[in-house]
Amino acid sequence: MAGLLCGLQPATCVQRQPCTFFAPHLSSRLTTARLCSRLQGSILPHQRRASCSFKSVSSQLRRRQVQPCCAAAAAAPSQSMGATRAWLQDKGVSLTAIQSEKSKDGTLWASAATNINNDEVVLRIPGDLCATAADAAGEPTIGALVAGRGELTSLALWLIAERQKGDATPWAPLLASLPERVDTPLMWTEEQRKEWLKGSPVAQQSRDRERQLRAEWQQLYQAAADLPPAVYNEESFLAAMCVVLAHSVYLPSAECFAMVPALSGLRRSGSASAAVVDYDIPSESVTITASRTYRLGDEVAIYDGRPNGELCMATGVVQKNNPADYLTIEASLVAADRLYSVKKEILEGSGFTTPQEFPITVDGMPVQLLSYMRMARIQDSAEFAKVSFEKDIIITPSNEYEVLQLLLADCRDRFTAYGDNMEADVKALQRKDLSPPERLATQLRLEEKRIVAGTMDAVRRRLDPIRGIPTKSGALQDPNQDFLEMFQAIEGVPQLPGKLLGGFKRWASGEDDPDWGKKGKGKKGQSIRDMKRPW
Repeated sequence: MAGLLCGLQPATCVQRQPCTFFAPHLSSRLTTARLCSRLQGSILPHQRRASCSFKSVSSQLRRRQVQPCCAAAAAAPSQSMGATRAWLQDKGVSLTAIQSEKSKDGTLWASAATNINNDEVVLRIPGDLCATAADAAGEPTIGALVAGRGELTSLALWLIAERQKGDATPWAPLLASLPERVDTPLMWTEEQRKEWLKGSPVAQQSRDRERQLRAEWQQLYQAAADLPPAVYNEESFLAAMCVVLAHSVYLPSAECFAMVPALSGLRRSGSASAAVVDYDIPSESVTITASRTYRLGDEVAIYDGRPNGELCMATGVVQKNNPADYLTIEASLVAADRLYSVKKEILEGSGFTTPQEFPITVDGMPVQLLSYMRMARIQDSAEFAKVSFEKDIIITPSNEYEVLQLLLADCRDRFTAYGDNMEADVKALQRKDLSPPERLATQLRLEEKRIVAGTMDAVRRRLDPIRGIPTKSGALQDPNQDFLEMFQAIEGVPQLPGKLLGGFKRWASGEDDPDWGKKGKGKKGQSIRDMKRPW
């Protein structure tokens, strides 16, 4: 089933079919995500996925009809979040467990209004109050247009259509909880990306994805020639898609995306202890379940296992110290290597490709990255037997030295590409005149720099015990060997007079004579004592 935007989807959904216009990113992203799940320490927190029949759930959602909202709740989409809460309470939704908060910068978040136990359902929202691609398919204006399209594309067109209806839409309370637009790198100009995202891989990624979104619209436009261009146009589609990406949630048990009221006020977190959003089949409702114990006033965030780069492009938010955050580093084989074919076969047999992307985190790097690079530098085929992608096994000291130096040089180049250090970003974030997009980009670059710096520290720690340079024989020589020999010579100078006097005494007493003190025979069978002396 189509619907996932590759690279913008939750990390727990990487095996689902992506939207076609994000297909070029599929191979590397899926491979990296699957690899992360194999790494020690679980770089990407894993969320259990309930199994069920999607057809049964989706058919239930299609049969549901949205009930017209009351007059107070059917106000214009500009109504406050409080009106949405009132509408939910009027529909029988209990909101006593959480309460809305507002930070100094105007950001909405939710806190526990009471003590909440682990595995307790914090919020339960009836499924007929949530919008899915099935609702887009049932909308008369765009129903034929969304046929065969991805879920997120369908929801973006649905959002445009429902907003166009104004007060007449039964979805007004849900639309009231959504912003008019979300300022993400997908909406920035090329000049802004170059300036604000200098050195960040998000600059190129957002550029590519914007291009693909616009290409998707061109396909839609050809099939939507009869729709009013003032409403349905490329810019409105891009803006609607950014809102859907930022505020839709994936429901594992229903295997679909949904726009859920009240969730816009909850922040997203990469922590495995954040609350889990899913669809409960028996009650036919979307549930938010606590993954830990909450005390009164604790923030309630929903789990989103994406790294900061993906969060930035999808939601316009960057989480500080995101546990799910990572960057990727590429490793590959040298095509001119005489052992290239053998190495490629070994890699493919272990589930790797060439080139291969590996995740790096602020805490270090996976063993698989080192193993891949170690094998790539092997020149003696007999050393292939020592290669392991599960254990941290050094092939040879010289091989390890070369691999770590290459990795360190790569990290240095990436850090240099940012153009400044982390202190510059920290100072920039203290500026009150910094615009929201600039602040977002600065926060992203700072978190990325921490990952690169953390990887460099990990490489240096592994280099410290080696403290050597490769020689022609393949052994490692201490780079300070010349200094050590000089210091040893200097330290030995005070003992030279004593050594000279001791040597003279041994010579005078005959101790240096190899035959001294022996009772063996002389040249003619005489004892040494009986031999004729020359004087």
